[in-house]
Amino acid sequence: RHTLRMERLVRDLLRLARLDAGQEQREHAACGVETLFAGVEGDLVTTLDARGQRVERQIAPDAATVHGDPAKLHDALRNLLENASNYSAEGTTIVLGAARDGSSVLLTVADEGRGIPESDLPRIFERFYRVDKARSRGERDPGGTGLGLAIVKHLIELHGGKVAAANRPGGGAIFTIELPAS
Repeated sequence: RHTLRMERLVRDLLRLARLDAGQEQREHAACGVETLFAGVEGDLVTTLDARGQRVERQIAPDAATVHGDPAKLHDALRNLLENASNYSAEGTTIVLGAARDGSSVLLTVADEGRGIPESDLPRIFERFYRVDKARSRGERDPGGTGLGLAIVKHLIELHGGKVAAANRPGGGAIFTIELPAS
């Protein structure tokens, strides 16, 4: 378990170093949002099923396509969906959404978890920053490396976009990726 965690840490550190150095090139292609969402959900189907969680997709017709690097967008969305699953109770619903907002497409991942303490929201995308240990999955599983959201931020910035985290009024967290529409 600790070896796997160390391997994940090294892999994440190397990825961040490549992103910082501008060594990760970005492909530019039209990406179907439904395909992106289905791929990410497919990667995590075992985890979602084991927790009895359901994923709902809400894709506006004018936001059905985004332009960017499909693999990098997949990586960012996968991280956000995995976090939503980890920090939500069993049997909850996670909503993957896409909507148009002027000249941007907004991709969202919304969960029904406890949300993020307001004091942690400004720092959530910093490297190695982890919200309190009480939110982790227990003593036997120490959780992630604290680099996932930093990687998400870099991947989205590589697309000329931005990512933000907030708490939902009814409870839970929502992560919003804003990408240029074209």
